[in-house]
Amino acid sequence: MEGKKRLYLEANIEVHKETDALKKAVASAINLPKEKDKQPDLLYFSAIFVSSGENLNHAFFLPSELVKAEGTIKNKALDVEHKESDVVGHLYDRVFTDKGGNPLDLEELASKNEELLDKLEVHVAIAGIVYKARFPQLAEEIRTGEWKVSMEAYFSDYDYKVGDLILTRKEAEALGLATADEKLFGRLTKVVRKGKEIAEGSLARVLRGIVFSGCGVVKHPANPPSIILETANESNKDESATKEVIILDYDKLEDIVDEDNKVTSKDIEESISEEAELEHQDTVGVCVSYKKQVIDSTFKGPGTKVLATDWCALYERGCTSFSRDTTDPDCLRNKLREVVTACVNKHVASDKRNKLLGNLEKVLKSVKK
Repeated sequence: MEGKKRLYLEANIEVHKETDALKKAVASAINLPKEKDKQPDLLYFSAIFVSSGENLNHAFFLPSELVKAEGTIKNKALDVEHKESDVVGHLYDRVFTDKGGNPLDLEELASKNEELLDKLEVHVAIAGIVYKARFPQLAEEIRTGEWKVSMEAYFSDYDYKVGDLILTRKEAEALGLATADEKLFGRLTKVVRKGKEIAEGSLARVLRGIVFSGCGVVKHPANPPSIILETANESNKDESATKEVIILDYDKLEDIVDEDNKVTSKDIEESISEEAELEHQDTVGVCVSYKKQVIDSTFKGPGTKVLATDWCALYERGCTSFSRDTTDPDCLRNKLREVVTACVNKHVASDKRNKLLGNLEKVLKSVKK
């Protein structure tokens, strides 16, 4: 995993006792063995591994990124305090649930349009075992609640998030953010466009390319700059709140031309239809023609080839609305309507037919007299 950053997330462990109430709560979600099938030298547990949304240290997990990484959770080692040589167990199952703890079908989640998927609230629960016979004292301490789990994962990249607005790292750099400065995360940030505030909130990091690499049982998780913990130190939170607000001028992005992302209409026609792949056709507010990504379906290499991002399938060019909303004055639909209206008004104003008709009416009236 060279070139990727490492992160840890902390959560509580729940040791499973065989009760009827517990069976009903987890039977459909986590694949726990029945009491008669449990091996006596193992301690079985479950925990919330990670949840979508922003944690207290301002790392933001999109449901779409969690779904992409789900295959990297099972069969990973459980260690002590993130010491990879101190393996004391392993993970054997995972399940995605909604905010009420109801299991979600992974195939159905993966088939959803990313825009819709990322509006959901999801949690990832894990099932694991501790080698109780080999580590009896640790197993007993886990059973009595003295330890927590801390997720181990790598991420290859990240975007920036302010309120509901997500900026790519390239856009963030263009707006003046120093991407290497970890202290920026959590700062109150405002994005201004044409003198109007379009987004406000704490600056968060949207993790991309997540690979889960294991899980640790921890008491006092380490916290170097590249590590993110699920719970933040309150004094650090208060300190960041008193710092000066970051102001980002969105208008700077309009002067930037990304040569690498230029695509032709032919490329788009070959890869997608003009219909946007949304599950509804509501033309008020949410734009049905917006495509977050245009994927080359003919590409045979590893991974996926992205032809364009933030694309308007209706007009076959980049979307000009920051909110991807048809009510935005900067939406191409509205821009076109403005141009057409102005053109019609111009021609009507210069049309001499009304004047000629008026002269004709005068002539007819004089003839009648």
